[in-house]
Amino acid sequence: MKRFFLIIFLLFGIQMLSAQESPKLKFEDKHVCLNCGMKTDQAPNWEQKITTTDGHNFYFDGARCMFRILLDSTKTPANLDQILVKDYYTLEYFDAREAYYVTGSDVLGPMGNELIPFKTEAAAKEFFKDHKGMQIIRFKDVDIALIKKLAGKMHMH
Repeated sequence: MKRFFLIIFLLFGIQMLSAQESPKLKFEDKHVCLNCGMKTDQAPNWEQKITTTDGHNFYFDGARCMFRILLDSTKTPANLDQILVKDYYTLEYFDAREAYYVTGSDVLGPMGNELIPFKTEAAAKEFFKDHKGMQIIRFKDVDIALIKKLAGKMHMH
């Protein structure tokens, strides 16, 4: 009889664990990077975020960490609503899909080389020129190879 209750208890526990979204969502609504775990309030100018249709926010300490999650469908939050980045100059959130990203510049984010977002092409070009950028790309052009290349030159904080 004890064995029967133990089996029922274990099955119930397994079912409860599998019903949860996943452990990665432990950072939901906290200013902690969903990818690397860094507290985003340590560098609020670099904070990016994803919102979900059920009203939750997931934060990132830079666009690179955000793309690492977005490019891995097993890690992307369910019910994705908005993908928001902060313009480097204005610090205002806007749709990440509309951004111009400068890569390879001499400006490092909290985790090193970054995709630095701009709302306008003119601002991206100005930054590119002033900070020795390597390229200006759009959201659709970001792939995991670029993210890994940028991460390969990690800056420890």
